[in-house]
Amino acid sequence: MRKQTFLYSTLEDLDLSMTFYSNPNDSSAKATLLYFHGGGLLYGTRDDLPELYCELLVESGYNLLTVDYPLAPEVKLPTIVTCLKEAIDWFLQNYQTTLGLKNSTYFLFGRSAGAFLTYLLSARYPQPEQKGLISFYGYYDLTNSAFSQPSSYYNQFPKIAPLTAQALIYPKPITEVSINERFSLYLSGRQFGNWLSYLVNSPSEKETFSLTDTELAKLPPAFLAHSSADQDVPVETSRIARTKLVNVTYEEIENLPHDFDGDISKPEGLQVYQNLIEWLDKTINTI
Repeated sequence: MRKQTFLYSTLEDLDLSMTFYSNPNDSSAKATLLYFHGGGLLYGTRDDLPELYCELLVESGYNLLTVDYPLAPEVKLPTIVTCLKEAIDWFLQNYQTTLGLKNSTYFLFGRSAGAFLTYLLSARYPQPEQKGLISFYGYYDLTNSAFSQPSSYYNQFPKIAPLTAQALIYPKPITEVSINERFSLYLSGRQFGNWLSYLVNSPSEKETFSLTDTELAKLPPAFLAHSSADQDVPVETSRIARTKLVNVTYEEIENLPHDFDGDISKPEGLQVYQNLIEWLDKTINTI
């Protein structure tokens, strides 16, 4: 598996980059997965997908393009979405010349907050080259009361006062920061019910960045995966999406944490990725 890094844009003086995972011996990949990482939009890094899954996807004929985006609250959602539109444009303009690909077929793939961005871009920036979306423990509705109320799960942990948490905010935009360094900002936001204030400019923007039933019904074929015991994003989010999307495959994992695929020692994660590849193959073959 080959890994290459490309610059797709800049924001102020901040580089926005991508990592391209591919098979150097095979340029005839079936499609490319544009991947958006999780982290509550407040932390994380584009290359957080375990290598085991990256290799499995590449060996199965799917390239992976993992994408930087500027994090909140240094920027808000409108800026994040604008940058990711630029990332999609970059792929469509450079797939042949820079990446050496024979086709521009792509899927959007995100985990957690990255899945939220996947839903959003699939609905608000659809392209004929996009053949589907992949959401692992994602959400599409910021008006969900679970996100605006103090979380009983997160309030089991020692309280982190908002002012203490806000000391972790940088003076300029950033694209990555480790969970160890900035999880406290997210934890505090969920404890006090003010997490969304870091993402939007005003309360009314919660609705602006939520998908309507009409938008959900128009989404391309979707593969959704969620754990029944998710303590962070309610599993009902994906269960409801399953009823509102027209063409959907849904995998529910029993009694594992939010990011059920993070622990590669557990077989459930690998099984879901194998099922995902079967779904990708079937989706490609029906185009």
